[in-house]
Amino acid sequence: MANTVLIVDDEADLADTYARLLKAAGFECLVAYGIHDALSLFDSKHPALVVSDVTLPVGDGFEIARYVREKSPSTPVILMTAYHSLNAETQAQRAGADRYLRKPFPNAQLVSTVKSLMASQSGRT
Repeated sequence: MANTVLIVDDEADLADTYARLLKAAGFECLVAYGIHDALSLFDSKHPALVVSDVTLPVGDGFEIARYVREKSPSTPVILMTAYHSLNAETQAQRAGADRYLRKPFPNAQLVSTVKSLMASQSGRT
C-alpha cells in the first residue's frame, strides 16, 4: 500500500494522534496498540512505512524493526521513545531503523520525517 503508514504505540491516545496528524498530511494510516496486531497488519496490509514506539507491553519496537527488515528490506522504519539512551539509539540502528525520534517531538517533525522517508522509498522502487 504505497501511501500507508503503520503506527504502533501501546498508548492509544498517542497512536491515534499520530494517525490524525499523518492523515491530515495525506497518508493512509493503520494503527496497532501492540506487537502482535502490528505484525499481523504488516503481513496483511503491506504498509509503505512503519512508525513504532520502542517500549511495548509485549516485545518491543526493535523486534518490529527486525521483522520488517526481514520481510521487506526496503520498507522504512521509524522508532520512537520517551526513554532515550545512547544504547537504545544504537539498538535501533542495529535493528534496522531508518530514523530514531525522541518523544516528545514536534508534530511537524513526525510528518516531515515520514514524508522524507516515503520520498526516498519512492526513489528506490
